[in-house]
Amino acid sequence: MITLPYLCLMIKQILPLFALALLFACQSNTSTKPQATTAPTSSVAPEPAASPDRFEAEIKAFEQQDQANGLLTDGVLFTGSSSIRMWKSLEEDMKGIKVLNRGFGGATIPEVLQYAERYLLTHQPQVIVFYCGENDISEGASPEQVYGRFKTFAETVREKLPDTKLLYLSMKPSLSRWNLWEKYKRGDQLIRAYIYDYPQFTYLNTAKTMLDEEGELKPDIFIEDGLHMNAKGYAGWTEHIRPVVEKLLQ
Repeated sequence: MITLPYLCLMIKQILPLFALALLFACQSNTSTKPQATTAPTSSVAPEPAASPDRFEAEIKAFEQQDQANGLLTDGVLFTGSSSIRMWKSLEEDMKGIKVLNRGFGGATIPEVLQYAERYLLTHQPQVIVFYCGENDISEGASPEQVYGRFKTFAETVREKLPDTKLLYLSMKPSLSRWNLWEKYKRGDQLIRAYIYDYPQFTYLNTAKTMLDEEGELKPDIFIEDGLHMNAKGYAGWTEHIRPVVEKLLQ
């Protein structure tokens, strides 16, 4: 028979063990409880260039040319950064197609947007060929930011020039910026997925004529700076781009 004093003694001995077990259980539940997480986000809004007026002189020159020669109401307008600006053989390469070169400096997408009303949207081309984004990443933008900036540009074209088609040229690989190639490909992957949903937009992979079968760069298609293409490089682009432009003009 269990006496009252013996029962009290058992309770005194068990109670601390029970309290310890309870404390351990509470701590265990706290450590295993799923924590609320927020998916990492990246700003995709267009951002101003470090020097917002660095291409003012080039844009003024475009305006003067437009005043003297008139606006493009059909044909193809090429715009973007220096890979377009330095395409000196563009008219010859696109012979038989009315083209206008409106590439400037080392432009970023925010700078294209900044000046668009003055040099781009005043024209009414059938097709806009757009190469830009490479400098954005070189200056520190993430692939997600470049995607967001392109999306803003594409939506601007769709709103302001609803009858104009847009051909996006993917960011090219180069000798001097080979370390950024993976970021270029990531940005283009996002842009390509976006373009897929809009019949007005077309994506073109520029690297197709710039890499060999092993995926290595062709070193003989660049000028001395290892960034910009020589005549052989542009000949490859022409072979790849011209048929797509002709199809878009039909």
